[in-house]
Amino acid sequence: MTQIDAEKESAESAGEKKPKLMTNQTAFDLLLEKLTARGFQPETQISERRFIVPARDKLLNTKYIIAQNEKFFFCAYDSYGTSSYTSRTFTGLYAVIDLPAETSCHIYKKYQTDIFRKQKRKSGIKYIDEQLTITSATSWMPSRLLNLKDVNLFIELNSRISPLKLSFQFDGLPIINALKDKTIISIETDFWLYQDYELDSLLNLGGQLIENILNACV
Repeated sequence: MTQIDAEKESAESAGEKKPKLMTNQTAFDLLLEKLTARGFQPETQISERRFIVPARDKLLNTKYIIAQNEKFFFCAYDSYGTSSYTSRTFTGLYAVIDLPAETSCHIYKKYQTDIFRKQKRKSGIKYIDEQLTITSATSWMPSRLLNLKDVNLFIELNSRISPLKLSFQFDGLPIINALKDKTIISIETDFWLYQDYELDSLLNLGGQLIENILNACV
């Protein structure tokens, strides 16, 4: 069962915390409907593939919704595979950014559990290092792209949608042709997002943050 296939059951068990879904209306349907109501023209993909291997059949079920405006791409993705490490769920905003291809950096709100993260880096800027945890495979730091206002904007968005990750990486979302073989900036959470408050927070606050960083990169 994929995450979005399970949303109806979780919505019913969570009481008022989740909106009640109409009969036969899934979280996939709800997100598609809400993006369309917000002026997007989303594209969808649903596929189920079965791979025959000597030991047993392996199933991969994939569903995603992609939408675009003049500033960024929106993508919600959900997959379930019967083999290990093939299941993944995420929702996020994505845009091309003018940075070197070797850029690989992820930013999180700082938590005590961050001691377990690998490749942690310090930016050397107090308001960044006190509130955020940065991991990077290179020495590149996003210091010149993040001012205090943007750090606070990310913290505010994280208070509405958590966990949340701000990333800079090459070829980070190849399922979108316009982003293939390019360095992209993304704001992403690891669940299927469809509730109004969270969706509007991502589109408005997340969209503003991406726009601010892109302008700082010019």
